[in-house]
Amino acid sequence: MWLTVPWLYPAEIFPLQARAKGTAWGVVGWSIGNGWCVSLLPTIFAALSEKTLYIFGSVNVLTIIVVWALYPETNQRTLEEMSLAFASDSIWEWEAEKNFKILQDENPGLVKAARMGSLSTGPETGFPQKASVERRISLVLHKHG
Repeated sequence: MWLTVPWLYPAEIFPLQARAKGTAWGVVGWSIGNGWCVSLLPTIFAALSEKTLYIFGSVNVLTIIVVWALYPETNQRTLEEMSLAFASDSIWEWEAEKNFKILQDENPGLVKAARMGSLSTGPETGFPQKASVERRISLVLHKHG
């Protein structure tokens, strides 16, 4: 099956404060599904023999459709932009992309700050703080929510 969905996608979409738990739950879901599959596979092969592979092929085709229709693109997007990508009320990917473009056009400074990394630095560490950008994103999402 597709390991990018339970292993990589959660790591790309969850904000830093929830990334470890979100990725862990994705792997837990995969582990439960994989455990059931491995447990039932001998029984399924005994009953269906090579026809079992048709089931696997069908599930993979269905998975392609589900990922295409429900999973917004994460390539070349910052974590701050992922909050905007998931701000749509619709579950459909194409609606989420339309909403993302609208929010991106309405808030060019926010997107530019996230992409350029021009965030304020912390007084103690000197490392960039993302709180200002995350706060602006939450205000934008609250305004459109």
